[in-house]
Amino acid sequence: MLESRYYAIEFLSKEWCINTSITLIIGIILFYISKSIFKKNKIHLFNYFLGSILLGRFFWFQWYHYNIGIWNLEWSLPLQMCSFSSLLSGILPFLENTKVPAKYKQILFEFLFYFSIGAFYGILTPVYTAGNEGLIYYEYYVSHGGIVFTVVYFLFILKYKLTKNSWLKIFLYSQLLLIAIHFINTFIGGQANYFYTVEPPIADNPLVIGQYPMHIILLDIFALIHFYIFYRIEKKINV
Repeated sequence: MLESRYYAIEFLSKEWCINTSITLIIGIILFYISKSIFKKNKIHLFNYFLGSILLGRFFWFQWYHYNIGIWNLEWSLPLQMCSFSSLLSGILPFLENTKVPAKYKQILFEFLFYFSIGAFYGILTPVYTAGNEGLIYYEYYVSHGGIVFTVVYFLFILKYKLTKNSWLKIFLYSQLLLIAIHFINTFIGGQANYFYTVEPPIADNPLVIGQYPMHIILLDIFALIHFYIFYRIEKKINV
């Protein structure tokens, strides 16, 4: 039903290796640039740069879909997990330059941290959910790579840390979001499959098992496990 507008890149294929290598190299270069700027006490400039690129990409994506005539209510709305993450990855650098209370920045960072796990797997097992026409092909890596980079940047350059038991808190909040998105999918109908609540993604991913509704339950369990694992990893790093 949904395969016609999906495009998946095979894991470890030549295409995968080239795209992943370029994404990784650009991320490393940006990391060392940000580290150098931080030492010069001008990190606010990098925040503006990063926020402008990622937030601009977020709005450009909607415009580009419309401009090339493929915008559709069923798959173009920014309602995928990585869509939320990409929006947060653009907003957070700007917020870092403001006097917004730290507690609000912290909760947004924690959402981004745990949701970025999806972007990480999105790079490992790429699946385009709205076609790969034109610049959309490259935008995928800007979006997913930008999400992961922003998390790394906030952890290692800006020295953000996760709060106690944030893994469970964000998981519970995400369940409310998941329910809301499923109702939206049902209301829109057709091929709407935001957050993959209707049908599982076609990615070559061993964590995607079964069909509706079992795939949702299993993905939820895997998400909870991943949230906790990444929480423990962060605690080991930021001791």
